[in-house]
Parts: sequence; structure tokens; C-alpha cells
Amino acid sequence: MGSALRQKGALYAMACVALAILAIATATAAQAPASADTAPVTLSAAPLGVNTAPWDYFYSVPGSAAVMQSLLKAAGVRQLRYGGGEYADAYDWQLNANIDNCLPDNATAPFTSSCASSDALNFSLFSRQARAIGAQSLVTVNYGSGTPALAKAWVKQASTPGRAVALWEIGNENYGCWEVNNELAGPPEHYKLYVPGIHTSNGDNPTCPPVTQGVAAGIQTLATSYAVNAKRFMIAMKVANPAAQIGVPWAFGSEVRGASVADNTEWNNTVLGADAKYISFVDVHYYPYGFSGSTGGPSSPTDQQVLQSLQQIPALDAEIRNELNAYDPTASVVVGETAVSGAPNMTTCTPVGALFAAGDVLSWLALGAKSVDWWDMDSYGNTGSRCVRPDNGFFTSSAKPVAETPYYGYALASVLAQPHAQLGTLDTSDPADVLAFQSVLPGGQQAVAFINTNISSAETVTFTAPLAGTLRTWRYSAANQNLANSKIVKGTTPATSFAAGITLPPESMTILQTT
Repeated sequence: MGSALRQKGALYAMACVALAILAIATATAAQAPASADTAPVTLSAAPLGVNTAPWDYFYSVPGSAAVMQSLLKAAGVRQLRYGGGEYADAYDWQLNANIDNCLPDNATAPFTSSCASSDALNFSLFSRQARAIGAQSLVTVNYGSGTPALAKAWVKQASTPGRAVALWEIGNENYGCWEVNNELAGPPEHYKLYVPGIHTSNGDNPTCPPVTQGVAAGIQTLATSYAVNAKRFMIAMKVANPAAQIGVPWAFGSEVRGASVADNTEWNNTVLGADAKYISFVDVHYYPYGFSGSTGGPSSPTDQQVLQSLQQIPALDAEIRNELNAYDPTASVVVGETAVSGAPNMTTCTPVGALFAAGDVLSWLALGAKSVDWWDMDSYGNTGSRCVRPDNGFFTSSAKPVAETPYYGYALASVLAQPHAQLGTLDTSDPADVLAFQSVLPGGQQAVAFINTNISSAETVTFTAPLAGTLRTWRYSAANQNLANSKIVKGTTPATSFAAGITLPPESMTILQTT
């Protein structure tokens, strides 16, 4: 994903133009095949995360940051990803400077040049903010315009108290021509036709290999260049800290419309095949759509299609696991970026944004993902106190930030997705419409969650879970909203109330937890 100040080029432009609305046939409970519970997995110490960036002014200002800190802690956010998407490949952490304003024409500009600028949220301040809420860090080092020496120095500096980094990744989405990729033009695997800093109006470099060589050969060139050069970064970083956990970008195919990469398996096979020795995780960017604006338009999905797109996550996870089993069985999966769409859209302001975020994070975590990081904390779409324009963020970008709907999705998910909880899916009588999860919390309590993805009909489902006594409840539905779309209704109810099943309002989430 690009910075909030500059949209990514071809990926989202192509996705918006080529988007064919996902047709998902709904089924009744009687017709739906039963789905088995998945074996629970033990969650990591930091399952819930969010992206922030050096350019995040509001997270650097004490007043607005204090509001966000309180909300992040309340929602159980334990990981902050630092770099800012493609911005990471244009950022020098030592100088706290970026060449973003030099782009797209001057990708090789020095970080001391007149077009370079400084950033509000330097690494030291970012680290203090993360530690203040008990969060760990995932840092994207500058592969595109940086050097192995710069990355090595960052790893070494991060070993000082208060700045420890749990996860490192080499570059952002280096399989794409929208990224700064100066390494491609140099040895040892240089591509002589590539000229950094040349761009067309859609943001892509016309000398990028997929353009000049064709897709198949071009992706092979990009992958080979990255595999060779990223290894130099990894070796240098391991010298600074042999225990450093290092990840690489994972590329999805056309089934993930907002983050698709042509010939994605060529990228994944080449990188994993060459560098598995150094790779601890793959960084997955999951955007099922690439539209901007509102849902329900001629080139955008409906709310129900947004929610039912979550049903594809098990198949995507299986695809990733098959690849890792072949090349790097010990590597884990980190969902470093996710949202309904990579482009600003109105789901951030409507209830579907909360339900998608909750289902998204619980689906990936129940399948064993190490963490899931929302894109992003605040992205300058809404600069006032209300969410009224397309956005991507957890919060409005205002002096007193206000939570947007994805934040409430994470707050709901955090009831089940607690550090070291045992999380799995739950079998119900209607797997076609209802996403269901169960969790054994660290304190021994049992929790279950149900998301009705049908936006027009209530669904009554039966299930089997070890619930007894008086249960705590959380309910969120599109039909029961305040102006901020934030109305999570809490209460209590006896477990015997659900002996014959549970009725879920349309477009809703219900959580039950033993006390």
C-alpha cells in the first residue's frame, strides 16, 4: 500500500478498471453444507496490529496521540507496523528523512537533497509510543532506495532498551513497478534497461521488466533481482542480530483483486527458493477489492459481497501454507496490511467496515497467522471529527481523533483474539452466511463469536460450545447504530437462552463469553 499522500499506481488503477463484481450465491441453512470446527491455534503475544508511518503527524502530537493511545490499548492492539507501505522504500531512519517529494522523477535522490524532507514520527518517538501501550514493532526496512548497511545499522540501533523490534521485513511490495527499486538497476543482478525515476501518469515505471519483457519474464527478473539483493540485506541484518526475525513480501494472484500480482507464484517460488534460510515469515497484504468511494456502485461490491469475501480466506491461507511447506516449512504468516480495499472507501464510515475488520482478523488468526495489521492508523481522508469521506484509517485525522468503524471491528475481535488465547472456528448450521469462532482465553473463559454476513435477513443457527452460567455479551449490528456507527451493546444473559440456537440480526456480530 502506498503512503496516505501518494496512491499506488497500477495495482489499484487496474483493479478499479477491471473489477468484476464478485458474485456469491447465498444459501439457506438447510442447503448449506456443515463445516467442521478447525483445531484451535495458540495466538502469538501480539495478534492484533495496525500500520503507522513516519509521516503520521497526528500520532506524533501529544494531544491527538494520547486519544489514539487510549483507544488502541482498549482494543488490544499489541503490534505497530512502521514504515508506511511503499513510503518505507523512500525513508532513511538515520536522518529521519524521505525522498517522497523527489518522486516519481528522482528515485536516486540523496536523503540530504533539496527535495528531501523530514518526518513527524521518527523511529525513536515511534518506539516510545509503541512501548507505552505494550505493543511490539514490525519494521519495514528501506530496500528500494536504501542499502544493507543502512538496514544493518537499524537492527543494531534497535537493540537498545525501548527500541527492540520483534519483526523486520525487507522492503514493502517489491514485486510491483510502483515501488522504488533502485537495486534493480545495479549489480549483481542488474537489469540494464531499467531506469529509476521514470514514470507514466498511472505511477508505473515504463522501463520496469514486466512492461519491457512481458509479464512472465518480467516478474522472473524482478524476483531474481530481489532474491539476490534482499539476501545481502538479510546477511547484514543477521550480523547485527543473529536472532532477528526477517520477512519478505508475499504476492497474491488474481483471486485477491485489490492486491493481485500477475505470475505471483513466480515471485513466491523464486524468493522463497533462494532465501528460505534467512526467512522467518512472509508478509501478506490482503485487500479483497480495489475500488474507491461507496459500495453498491457500478464498479464496486455491495456490503454483502464485502462481507462474504471473507469466505475466501481459508483457501488463500491453504495456498500460502502449501507454498511454505514446499520451500520454508518453519516460516510463519503475518498479514502486514489489510482492509476492504487498498483505495480510500466509505466502508470505513459504515457498519460493514467494523464487521469486515472483525471477520478478517479472526479468520486469519484462527488459521494460524502470527498477526494481522490494519491499513492504517489514520490516512488523512477525514480531517474533521466525523467520518464522511472515503478513508482507510482506524481514526479520523483531527486534533481529537475519532474512531472509525474498522477500529470497532478490532475492539470486538479483541474479546476472542487475546494474546496466547486458543482460537479456532466454530461449526454452525449455516456456514454459508455465518462466520463463527470460538476461543479459550488465557484465564480459562470460553468465548464464541458469530458474524451474520447476510445484510437483509436474520439467521438462526445452532452450535455446540461449552458455555454455561451467566454469559457476558457484545452485540453490534447495522440496524442499531449511532451517528458514529460505534454502538457496541454490552450485557449479560444466561447460557440456557441459546440451548435451541441463536438468532443473529442482519449484518451483525454477537459475542458470548463465560464469566
